[in-house]
Amino acid sequence: MSLTLKRNTEYMKTSHTCGFDGLLVKKRKSSDALKGSMKNMEVKRKVFNIVKLLLHHIFATPFTKMENDLVNDGNHHYFEDVLQKIEENKYEDSQQVFDDLVDILEATTRTKQEVNIMLLGNNGIEVKKITYSKEDVELMANQMRKKIYNLENNLFREELEVNQNEEKQDLEIIQPMDDLDKIFKTLQSRFPAVPALILMTKALDISLSKSLDLDFIRNELEETNKKYQPKFKSYKFFPSRKHDFNMDKVIHSYIAGYQFHKMITKLSNSPVPMRTILNMSDAIESITYIENKESTEAYKKQKDVFEKQGKVDENINVEEMLLFHGTAVASLDSILNSNFIVDALPQQLNTQNEQRKKTMMFGRGVYFSELPAISLMYGNGLLLCKVMPGNCERFKPQGVPPPEISAEYDSREVESNNSQGVIHVVKSPAQILPYCVIQLKKQSLSSQYTKPSQCVQPNHPASHSKAQDQTQAGWSVVKADQSKAHSKLIRVQKTMQNYTFPAASSADQQTCSICCDLLSNEPAVSLARCGHKFHSLCVQELTAHQAGQQHIQCPNCQTIQGVKTGNQPIGGEMKWRKDNGKVPGYPDCGVIVIKYSMADGVQEECHPHPGKPFQAKGYPRTAILPDNQQGNVVLALLIKAFQRRLIFTVGPSLSRGEEDCVTWNGIHHKTGLQDAASGHGYPDGGYLDRVVEELKQIGVE
Repeated sequence: MSLTLKRNTEYMKTSHTCGFDGLLVKKRKSSDALKGSMKNMEVKRKVFNIVKLLLHHIFATPFTKMENDLVNDGNHHYFEDVLQKIEENKYEDSQQVFDDLVDILEATTRTKQEVNIMLLGNNGIEVKKITYSKEDVELMANQMRKKIYNLENNLFREELEVNQNEEKQDLEIIQPMDDLDKIFKTLQSRFPAVPALILMTKALDISLSKSLDLDFIRNELEETNKKYQPKFKSYKFFPSRKHDFNMDKVIHSYIAGYQFHKMITKLSNSPVPMRTILNMSDAIESITYIENKESTEAYKKQKDVFEKQGKVDENINVEEMLLFHGTAVASLDSILNSNFIVDALPQQLNTQNEQRKKTMMFGRGVYFSELPAISLMYGNGLLLCKVMPGNCERFKPQGVPPPEISAEYDSREVESNNSQGVIHVVKSPAQILPYCVIQLKKQSLSSQYTKPSQCVQPNHPASHSKAQDQTQAGWSVVKADQSKAHSKLIRVQKTMQNYTFPAASSADQQTCSICCDLLSNEPAVSLARCGHKFHSLCVQELTAHQAGQQHIQCPNCQTIQGVKTGNQPIGGEMKWRKDNGKVPGYPDCGVIVIKYSMADGVQEECHPHPGKPFQAKGYPRTAILPDNQQGNVVLALLIKAFQRRLIFTVGPSLSRGEEDCVTWNGIHHKTGLQDAASGHGYPDGGYLDRVVEELKQIGVE
């Protein structure tokens, strides 16, 4: 169907219409005869392409969206808003579209004193800042009015192809001192991925030069075009009461929407502020699913690395989470193209109109949260990502910044004072895969937020409720012995009574190997099992200062009299289960998975610094055994060792260089399925024999 558009125009010389006196513009008059119905798909397509063309016009910059502020008050509109309204079928006819475009020009010239534009490099970091004065904006608005009129007037001419097929021109048609608009459109059609600001700068250079090196210009822009060429595919979905479950990729929008609505309503005693989102049930404007082959391949490679390192859960799978990241909308394309850059600077401006500093208060890495209200404090661009935490360190704020994440950990989870994870710091971008962009409605993005709560480090071990124990179906749970029989003095006395007897006096010059004095100088005792002799007071002192007072270990032959116990913190938990996986080197059996859980607490009298807090970092910890006869023997011995509080101890962590930590106590564990040159995985044919010998040396047989 052919439509003819007629428009009456008149020339005016008013400053309100022109922006300033002396320039001629065409004033638009409304008429029903001049309207093209937006229900006609061909009309809608042409109008949509016209607005896209205007977005990239050399003078359109002040009228396009800039996400420089943390909070957009929603009072100002841009050309992108018109595009969005076209997509959402909010226009009845083309007249309304062009009216909105002109209204944006007039509102901008009326309200903006100046416009600041940040030119971003390929890594998302600002490389140049351009400022337009009010006079500049008025001049550019006048030129845009003319352009809008010309495009509108030719909208329904058959020869006009707004999709710019006729503009696929080569650079040879450019001549020195050519019209600036013509040069810009030619460059834009030839190099569509290059940002408009870069093309504008190049067009200005060409228009002012008297000679051209076309080969140099072409090569330079071709390289730039490659750098800015999108590396990802996107699939955009809008909330609707009607559902087409066969639509390609639509399942991802449902997953992202579910995750947002599930987590936006969660309350948290967060150590950081949380953005207030209005009308939460209807806050989502759109969801865009992202596919980036390069990022996906890097993510899969990192997943394989974690599998080989044994960084798996109880089901022998690498743990993956869905976490939110907040940023400036202007930074989203850079992230979707090239994934995250840990040291990339924020694009938002602070209240002093300065670039916001990047403060990694919980350690160096990329910051995420399970709670979108936290992520939205960092920008209106909300990105949902798949994240592999790997070996995750848990941290509770205590009023001072934590150290950097140590080499043994891949991420850090910052907990609130009710032990809920609120911030995740991920060390490597390879652990991250951008999944969906969630665009919220402007009216839902308020400037209000809740203040952070004060988190206090607990001074007692976490206890497990019955409800928590009931969630451990499929696991066998082991608790350590928590009894404290009498005082230390009484325990020492009982041990001396049970495992020593008075030594017969001797005329020879035997010495006590503990104090190196003659045995004849003081009362002596013999140990019950090995018979070695020592001063009675020396054995009492030795027993009193060891981890547990229920045994005596001979200083000469290391024979253990009694039952050796350790100083593993009370309140820990050991769980184990059997799975159908395979352990390298043991193809004919399944897998035994062991998980140890420990909690922060306060040191007791058997620890190095009684009364001082200790930290349990990096828990739960996983260990692997083959499900064969010898593997089950080792499991039984490890259970006995855990009950005797021998698996862990409190002391310095050599890997972190920190004091007062819950650390391994010398019994080697295989914490991974496969050995990545660390000695902590399989195959290792001698491991089971070695660990049996280690346990025997501490009295576990």
